[in-house]
Amino acid sequence: MLPNGMRFVLAVSLSITVAACGSDGPTAAGPPASLLQVSGDGQSARPGEALERPLVARLVDANGRPVRRVDVKWSVSAGQVTPEMSATDANGEARAVWTLGTDPGPQRATATAEGLDGVVFVAFVDPDALPDRIPLRPIEFATYDGSGQVVHPDIAWPTPGGLDGKPRLAITPYPWGNSKYENPSLFTGRGLDTWDIADGVTNPVARPSSGYLSDPDILWVAEARELWLYYRRVDTGNEILVSKSADGLQWSAPRVVVRVPNHQAVSPTVVRRSPTDWFMWTVNSGGAGCTSASTTVEMRRSVDGLTWTPPTTVTLTQPGVYPWHIDVEWIPSRQEFWAVYNGKLPGSCTTDALYLATSADGVTWKTYPAPILRRGAIPELADIVYRATFSYDPQRDVVSLWHSGARYTNGGYEWHAAFERRRRTDLFEAATRLQAAAAPALTTPPLTNATAP
Repeated sequence: MLPNGMRFVLAVSLSITVAACGSDGPTAAGPPASLLQVSGDGQSARPGEALERPLVARLVDANGRPVRRVDVKWSVSAGQVTPEMSATDANGEARAVWTLGTDPGPQRATATAEGLDGVVFVAFVDPDALPDRIPLRPIEFATYDGSGQVVHPDIAWPTPGGLDGKPRLAITPYPWGNSKYENPSLFTGRGLDTWDIADGVTNPVARPSSGYLSDPDILWVAEARELWLYYRRVDTGNEILVSKSADGLQWSAPRVVVRVPNHQAVSPTVVRRSPTDWFMWTVNSGGAGCTSASTTVEMRRSVDGLTWTPPTTVTLTQPGVYPWHIDVEWIPSRQEFWAVYNGKLPGSCTTDALYLATSADGVTWKTYPAPILRRGAIPELADIVYRATFSYDPQRDVVSLWHSGARYTNGGYEWHAAFERRRRTDLFEAATRLQAAAAPALTTPPLTNATAP
């Protein structure tokens, strides 16, 4: 009989051997039947650079079970793929890293397994390409007032052939919380985190006849080949106005499309799904502004973007806070609306986090328990996270976000913008974390209706 110590060592050795044999043993799957594309399609990289994510293909049998230890061959139309042959793993997956060629335009990689149809991956050579994941970073704007302080960004993407094909961002200066300068201004994207004033543009593109302006929301109307800019005028009441431009330089006289009592139509966000299918969401604080005890989100419909129905209250609520400034986008590839919004506490104008929601119809919303961004993530957003805008790229499955917020310094709030890019799965995973860490208690002076944008 073996001593106890030797019996223990032998038992451990046998268990390791059995486990190793079990993971290396023959699969229960049948013969290979299909090679499937898993991930890596639709990425962009600079000329001659490797894609951030590997190409992944999965080999399965006729019942969809993974088939392992089968060689998959990789070939590319340009550049280099490494390795040129890789064996499928326990999940039936084979991987390769693709370094693109230097010629502009789309390039293709093909994965093949013996006797089966291959699968094709497409990548794009882009001198200005950014990686899928971009950490939160501040971005700068040359504002007409010279402060560089901004709030309330909103993004628009002209369709191919529209304008110069570059994105437009509407945003308002907000130097030290001075609403006198909070007038919609227009910038053109040179890379998604670099924004310039296009030749011929004079900012601001709108000025108030009385009161002050705020909360721009811009979109591209493809049939008319025009940019439409909605924004809010605050005086004794709230008016939502719209102005149009075919070139981003000359703008039509503004037209009032919504008129309500003060603080009852905050942060308009407009979505156009077709020429006759328009949506507008606004936040109603019940007349008390951001110091209100609560808010509701309301939706209007239109067939032309000019004449709107009376508002309907939607079911967009966030436990513990109330939506304040909101941006909504229609995601055609997923057939749903997405919304991002900052949450305010009852009676407070200072918001410390940004949240995410989804909806099939724009009325009934699914909210998520955790913020996707909290104040303090970077110094420029140390004390406030405010309105954000976003864009989804279905080919790369990534979400680009442009944020606004502030830090308290020199006796006042200094307002900034920031950019980040996340994979969709990472963004939604962050929003579903049930035990998200709370932000530290606010120690800076609170915003008021007079100082909140």
